[in-house]
Amino acid sequence: MNEDEDLTFDQNLEILKEQIDFISDRIKNGRIKDVKTDEIKIKWIRTLTYICKTYANIEKDKEVQEIREEIKNLKQHLQID
Repeated sequence: MNEDEDLTFDQNLEILKEQIDFISDRIKNGRIKDVKTDEIKIKWIRTLTYICKTYANIEKDKEVQEIREEIKNLKQHLQID
């Protein structure tokens, strides 16, 4: 994919879903060997929270786009301007 191509809603959601799964697993089962383990875990949780919010926003945007398309199709079908 080149820089000029935009990802679809579904592609963005798939990428985010993979990251959510990875980070969730890392939080639950990760073996972080560091003195500041709790700080690192908190950063992973914050990252997960941010990704989940982004995922939800994209889901909402996708739904709005689908509703707009449906309205457009209905207008065309009913020949409404």
